[in-house]
Amino acid sequence: MRRRDFIAGLGSAVTWPIVGHAQQGRPTSEPILLVDGHVHITNRIYWERIDAWQQHDGGWDYARARAAGVNCIIDNIGTYGYWNYNYTPKQSLRLIETFHRFAESHSDKMGVALNVGDARRIIASGRMAVFLGCESGWDHEGDPDVLAALYRLGLRLVQFAGQSGFNAFSDSALAPVQGAQPADHYHGINDRGRMLVSEMNRLGILIDITHGTEAVHLQLIEASRAPVVASHETLQAISGVGLSDAVLKALATKGGLVGIHGAAAVVGRRFRKWLADNPDKAADAAQQTLSTVGYQPTFPRTPGDHGEYIERFDREFGDRWRAKTRWVAAPEEEAVVPTADEWAEHVDYVIKTVGADHVAIGLDMTAGRSTVPKNASGYPDLIAALNRITTPANVRKICGENWFRVLEQARA
Repeated sequence: MRRRDFIAGLGSAVTWPIVGHAQQGRPTSEPILLVDGHVHITNRIYWERIDAWQQHDGGWDYARARAAGVNCIIDNIGTYGYWNYNYTPKQSLRLIETFHRFAESHSDKMGVALNVGDARRIIASGRMAVFLGCESGWDHEGDPDVLAALYRLGLRLVQFAGQSGFNAFSDSALAPVQGAQPADHYHGINDRGRMLVSEMNRLGILIDITHGTEAVHLQLIEASRAPVVASHETLQAISGVGLSDAVLKALATKGGLVGIHGAAAVVGRRFRKWLADNPDKAADAAQQTLSTVGYQPTFPRTPGDHGEYIERFDREFGDRWRAKTRWVAAPEEEAVVPTADEWAEHVDYVIKTVGADHVAIGLDMTAGRSTVPKNASGYPDLIAALNRITTPANVRKICGENWFRVLEQARA
């Protein structure tokens, strides 16, 4: 099948009752949404050459997630390490092609969603619906034509701030950690950033404020005509890191949501105390992820290069990525990994502060660090924890309907 025919027909799946995972006493013939708004599986498929519909160690896979009831995700390609003018769009295209090729080869089990209507039809057919997002950069220069081209290829969510350093249009809270750069180069976003916000609103690309500074958060919320999201965050009031109350309230006022992160280092008070009490072990726990996301090549590009540099670059980064997936937590670290109930404390705080319409799931479940749940088989534990803190109607919103609402409202 030609790629353009595949994309054009993404929303045309025949609908029949799904084999369900009954929740809240509803009949199994009715699709119950369970959406994770921040997944990274295409990167694993690209770098590890895995079949993600088989169970794999080292983070998230479709097989365990589907068995656990997940029927929709936003899969975020991550261009980590490839953070300059030439390599960021190149890596974006490589990963997007990997994404579509994998979806084509498993079209009996999954379908790419371009809108919420597509997603509901795919889910009703018994398959996994997958939206395409991007973290860490699509083009650090912020070319609107590149953005529009990626939208044509299915891109529906963009993390605005870079992961490795500030880009041409936005500061990044991670710039000092990953790129040894100032976090307040623009004091938020600049005029190019505001132009891109307008273009994303026009196209219908959902804006993700995660990894921006607080100034970036507030300026994006103000500039966007559509709701924006923090796809994988926690709350400062609960664990000491994450969104401030000011950002949370502004986000909710605009109709947005926060997807609650699953990384132990940002979720749990006990885990964060262990990090503070064991700085050497804490550095070891963070090293694999930070060295991959903030990767910089150990060699320069020489004049007259005709592809030799990027070939060596790919080999070195690939080795770094695969080392991350082999990471194993120390026993003492495992003992303080947050429980599902600790994760749900963040959800409860959002509900009590701004309401249940503004919180969802965004676990960012990747290898190289401890997470709650430990792997993709653990979603039922999260749902059970949600049922202990709120109503069935709110659980339904948090598990998926909130994500679908903001995706529908992204065009403004």
